[in-house]
Formats: sequence, C-alpha cells, structure tokens
Amino acid sequence: MITAGPWGMTKNTVAATSVLLIEDQKSEALLLARFLKNSRGAGFSVDHATSLAEAVRTLATSEYDICLLDLGLPDGQGLDSLHRIRAVDARLPIVVLTGNDDEELGLLAIETGAQDFMAKSNVSGQLVARSLRFSMARHKKMLGIAADANTDVLTGLPNRRQLDHRFSEMQSTCDALTVALIDVDYFKKINDGHGHLVGDRVLQKLSNVIQDSLGQRAQAARFGGEEFALLIPETSAEQALDLVVDLLSKIESAPFQIENTRLNVTASAGISAVGKNEKLEDILKRTDEALYDAKRSGRNRCCVKNAI
Repeated sequence: MITAGPWGMTKNTVAATSVLLIEDQKSEALLLARFLKNSRGAGFSVDHATSLAEAVRTLATSEYDICLLDLGLPDGQGLDSLHRIRAVDARLPIVVLTGNDDEELGLLAIETGAQDFMAKSNVSGQLVARSLRFSMARHKKMLGIAADANTDVLTGLPNRRQLDHRFSEMQSTCDALTVALIDVDYFKKINDGHGHLVGDRVLQKLSNVIQDSLGQRAQAARFGGEEFALLIPETSAEQALDLVVDLLSKIESAPFQIENTRLNVTASAGISAVGKNEKLEDILKRTDEALYDAKRSGRNRCCVKNAI
C-alpha cells in the first residue's frame, strides 16, 4: 500500500507507523524525517509540529503511534515538555531528543515516562528507526501489564480495580469524601451514527477534559463503558456539586473534533457523600440512582443523593 505524510510517499506492504515529530529546527526535522522515510522495514508517516503548543493542538484531534520530542523547544524546556505531552495523551510512547551533553536529562526523562532518548549529535537513520520501533514494543508491553492491574488501556485512566483500592485509602484517611459518576449523554447514538472508533476517540478526549479540569482535586477512573467515576477527597456533596457542574460545562464546551467530524458532547452526573464505614458498593448504587435522576430530568446536569 502507499502511505503518505508531509514528507513524501513510501511504498510498503504494511501500514506505516504514524509519528508526531516535535522539533522547532526545520533542518533537523527534515533530516529526521528523511532518516525515517529511508529506513528499512515498515515505513513511517511523519507529521511535524514546530512548537509544543502546536503539538498539543494536533494531539487533540489526531492519533499517533509514537512521538519524537525535542526537549529544547522555545515554548517548552526539559521535562516540562514531556509532562505536557503526557497530560494530553498518557498512552502515547515518547522518545526524547536531547542536546549533546544532556545524558542526565535523558535518563530523567525515562524515569518520568519516556521510552528512550537520543542525543541529537548521535542520531542516524538506523538508530532513530530502531529506537522508535523498540520503544513502541516496550510501551505496548508495559501498557498490557499495567492494564491487567490498574489501568484502562483506552483512556490511560485508572480502572475499576484501582478505583476500589484508592477508595479504601481515601476512606481511611479523609475527613470527608464524595463519589461522583459521570456518563456520556446519548453515547449509543455516537457509536451507531459514527462508528465505535469515533466513540473510542470521544472517550479518550473526555478523559483528557476530566483530568485537565480536575487536576489533583479528584481521582478519576474509567468505571466501564462510557461511564467515569470520581473520588473527591475532603469535599462535601455541596462542594463537589460545584466542582462537577463546572466539569460538565467544560465537557459541553470542549471541541470534540474527531478527524472530519465535530461532535457536541454532553454528560450527566450523580453525586453522593460517603458515610462512615459505608461500603463502596452501596455508595455506587446510590450515586448511580442520582445519575439516573440527572438523565431522567433532562441530561447535561448533576443530581445529588446522600444517605438517609
């Protein structure tokens, strides 16, 4: 088949690996793209972003197999760039490019979540292609191991198992704790009308909106299907209501641009404060009843239901 990117066309018998190259120096970007274009084996399709801001915008609407990230960008220096890319897409394997004498920075990047690093002075066609392929394989294996234990592979969020663990921790250490369930409105229509791949992209984008909106104020997890759970520590139901209503507003206004399709996405939520020594199963049942009330009363809203 023929695969095309902004750097030309390559004939391959298998699908090309899509690469987001984030590099502000045009000459170095052209050289790296040429290395990848001429590499042996499966080909590479390269998109080039010249700044961190451009890369973040690109990742909001497009998916890639791997990212090649320069740690010396004008609008992002060092590990800050890595943190910002991972905040947009935690599932994306990243190989970083460092200066000639920045081996320590490269090692710190790996400890922070990068799969590999290369000094720009030592980059060759064989080395960069090998690094990207090995990094993708290593990242895929790591995701598989983590997913079994704690992580939802689609969104990169903690899964139900990790939610149970975090609830036990918070219940024993927090003076107040609130649980929220968030469910995408009319999600079946999205899957039926646009296909399950678009539906998956909506869930990925939604997980990013949730994480960006809440930051460290709550623990988010994918609860199942199109439903997400929040554990909100040191917060009453009334305080959590303000937080979740603001989140629903951000979801409604977020640009869900999936390739050539723009979707208007909203969500509904239920909230319940955690009583002393209550079991998570009982709290979730009550919170789900509040979520049902929100759906029944018009959607795109939040309802609260506390223990009697």
